[in-house]
Amino acid sequence: MNLCSKKKTLKQCCVEFLGTGLIVFLGISFSATSKLTNFHFNNYEISFIWGLGVFISVYFSFSTSGAHLNPAVTIFLWLSSQFNKKKVIPYIISQITGTFFFTILIYLIYHNLLNSFELKYNIVRGTKKSLELASIFCVFPKENYNFIHDFILEVSIGIFFIIILMKINEKKNLFSSYNFINPFLIGVLVTTINLFLGAHNNVTLNPARDLGPRIFLSLIGWGKLAFTGGDNMIFPYFLIPTIAPILGINLGGWIYINFIIKK
Repeated sequence: MNLCSKKKTLKQCCVEFLGTGLIVFLGISFSATSKLTNFHFNNYEISFIWGLGVFISVYFSFSTSGAHLNPAVTIFLWLSSQFNKKKVIPYIISQITGTFFFTILIYLIYHNLLNSFELKYNIVRGTKKSLELASIFCVFPKENYNFIHDFILEVSIGIFFIIILMKINEKKNLFSSYNFINPFLIGVLVTTINLFLGAHNNVTLNPARDLGPRIFLSLIGWGKLAFTGGDNMIFPYFLIPTIAPILGINLGGWIYINFIIKK
């Protein structure tokens, strides 16, 4: 890369860092507020905030970086020859570090409330009971958890998500000339998925959204439990929100390119 190209890539990576971090900051902050204070938000309200975060972040970053904001999307665009392979690793690193550092910011803001909650309910970090607190930051097994079910669900929703996303972003789209409409529709899509599935199932769609906070949790007391999700797991739970979205989004993208565009 020449100097100009490096500067452009650096700028794009900074925007990916900020955009992905902002999504996590808004979503996790509201989850933390609901869990740790008297201001309780229901699933509808929290889903709306996650969708709003996606809308703002896509609108903010699209003109500069293309608004990937998701390693699975970056990988799909690279494999489908729509993105420079030299930028794949820098983009993914920027996305994950964005969620990691914005999680640190959230932790600093809510640190006293977290400590008070732990003391009040006698919670020790790194124990199974502490996953109740850790679930503020990333997803963990719900009741009657089944690895295969959750993995297939995440893959399936990833397929659905990328097909709709690519359809929204088609240049021939009726709204393509309005800069705010596509980001708004993407936010609505994320909100809708969270509304229908968020209460009873874990769906992240974005490895960076989960992995950055999970790495941070492992460093502040949760240790390996942050990745395994439990003591008797055959497969570490983090594989579901990390690997399944990549498989689902790339499979859905392949379906879109081969059966929807070329119909």
